[in-house]
Parts: sequence; C-alpha cells; structure tokens
Amino acid sequence: MMQKDVHMKPQDLLDSLQFHPGDFGEVGIISGQPHRAKMCLQKLENPVKNFTFLGYTFWSGNYKGKKVTVGNGGFYAPDSALATELLCVGGIETLIRIGSCGALREDIEIGDFIIADSVQRGDGATKYYVDDDFTSYIDKELTDKLEAHFKNISPTHRGGIWTTDAIFRETKEIVNSYIDKGSIAVDMVTSPFVTVANLYKKKVAAILSVSDNLITGKLGFTDYKFFESEAKMIKGAFDLIGGASMANNKE
Repeated sequence: MMQKDVHMKPQDLLDSLQFHPGDFGEVGIISGQPHRAKMCLQKLENPVKNFTFLGYTFWSGNYKGKKVTVGNGGFYAPDSALATELLCVGGIETLIRIGSCGALREDIEIGDFIIADSVQRGDGATKYYVDDDFTSYIDKELTDKLEAHFKNISPTHRGGIWTTDAIFRETKEIVNSYIDKGSIAVDMVTSPFVTVANLYKKKVAAILSVSDNLITGKLGFTDYKFFESEAKMIKGAFDLIGGASMANNKE
C-alpha cells in the first residue's frame, strides 16, 4: 500500500528538471498551441529554455525591461492543470492565457476576441483540486486592462468561458445549459488554468481568439481571420505587459 500522502509534488518534478528559483519571470504568457508559443518566443530578448517535459517547453527572457516566461502550457484540462501548477510553483505571479475558443453567441465572428470574466468548470481535472461548489475567479483589474487594450484592436467581447473535455460531445442540450449559466464561449483549457492559479493565489486572466461558432455552425480553424487574430492577440498581450499599465499595477 502507498505510504506517502502524495506520490509527487510540483517542486519534486521541477527539481528533477534542474529548475532553479528565479528561472521563470514574474509574468507568464501561456498558450496551448506550440506555434503560438514560438511566436511569443520571438518577442523575447536573450531567451533561455527553462525545460522541456512531455512535449511542453518554457522559455524566459526579457521584454521591455521585464522578465517574461512563455510556452505551450497544455492542450486539454489534465495537462493544462499539470503545466499551470508547475508555473505557479516556479514563481510566476501573473498568468495570462492566450488561447482559442468556440463562440456561443450568434453575433460573435471568427477572429473576434473573448475576454474571460468567469469560468464554468465542465472539465474533469479540476474536481481533483477543488470542491464542486468552488467558484473559480479571474483577476478583475488585469481583465479590465485586457478589455480596454484589446477593444481598440479588434471586436472584443467579455463574458463567461465554459471548459469541456469532450469537443465532439458539445450537444445542444449541454451547450444551451452553459449558455443559460452565462457562458459566451467554450474551450478545453481555461478552467484548470484559472482554478489552479486561484489555489496558488496568482493573478490570472485569459484572452481567446474565436476559431468557430457553435450557434451559427461556422468553422474557422483554417480561416485567415483566425490566424490574423492569433498574431494580433500575441502582439497585444506583449504590448500590454510592456506598457505603463502593467508597471503601475506593481506599485
């Protein structure tokens, strides 16, 4: 029978990866997709690879005088929870997710931005971290700054994000139930990303580019508007953290 309370803690894994305190930056811009992470990497000066583990790689470098960490932090709820816990234990204080989502409103177009202001946990990972009645929360001040910044770039909508594990089981009955709860978009990552950050008392926010629309049936995964939006999202996130607004937030 197992004798230890827990088999492995995040710090144990970081130690095995030869990670050292201070290797990460104070701010993390985290994507699920490797190509977005590489686009973020191009923004950093003198980046250093922190580690690669199970296909997930993180780098830290400088951006306008700030140390920033970037990387692909998970495609789905289980690996997103794992990666986010490593990032939190590794010392990142502000976590920004740059991801993609499906819209749950007819007026939201492919390539629009969604700013998350609440989370509906439909995933299976977070139940191992929190009770069913736990309410995951997103940092309001950081979210206000994201909304103010991105609404000057492209159409931007703010609302709830529902996270699911089953992309091919987004049925009418399930989808409509989460719309009734206030969700305007669905993805497979935001819930564990935010919930784990909450447990470690980190500032956390999420901005997502719309790849498809469950109400109109549009699929924009290969649409140039979606690709264009990804590039704008990355540039906008770095412009925000490099600006005076983020610096003032630390005073």
